[in-house]
Amino acid sequence: MPSPADAGPGRANARRRLQTLAWGNAALHVVGLAVAWLGLRPGSVMAPLAERTAYLAARPAAWSWGWGIWMACTLLLVAYVAELGHWLPLRSTAARLALVLTASGMAVDLLCDVLQIQVSPLVAAAGPSSTTLFLAVERLAFTGGATIANGLYTTGVLLLTLRLRTPLSSPARLAGWATAVSGYAMAVAGLLPSPALLQAATGPTIGFYSLWTVLVARDLRGQDAETG
Repeated sequence: MPSPADAGPGRANARRRLQTLAWGNAALHVVGLAVAWLGLRPGSVMAPLAERTAYLAARPAAWSWGWGIWMACTLLLVAYVAELGHWLPLRSTAARLALVLTASGMAVDLLCDVLQIQVSPLVAAAGPSSTTLFLAVERLAFTGGATIANGLYTTGVLLLTLRLRTPLSSPARLAGWATAVSGYAMAVAGLLPSPALLQAATGPTIGFYSLWTVLVARDLRGQDAETG
């Protein structure tokens, strides 16, 4: 919970900040999911090779903006985890580790997103002679984002769910566990790789994570109001 120094306006600001980050995460991740289906799917491993290279060679704005939205989602996720650290006891190892894990995931994710925005269209435009290079870049970005970045995010959410188990309601804990299960399924999909598994796991992961952020913020704010 916030420290005693956060009494009065400071504590009210902390509650407002937590709620804003929670709803911001939920809203932007849902937007990202919609954009992924409309603007990213045609250039992803979900589409046949010839179709996705033709799509990317044209450098569609929806592709660049779509990955840009996911980059913003990454920043909001880490900001939310950092904020949750202020609602845990000082020197909480779980909170610090969760922040390190999610920040590490952010670094990997941003790099993979830059590859998707800048490198993949460039290689696709080079034509059939660059197919091997295109597939290599695509695999690197796919596995890096789905397995490494999402695996780190998922572990961070799981750690916080375990650490916050006492003040959290059952729905919040269940949302955290569901995020972990579907998030690790995404990580496995990137490692195999399995586009079908990734497609099946992405929606539930984003949905459960968004629900988790809102429910955790609600539970923490509610308990703080009772004790403050």
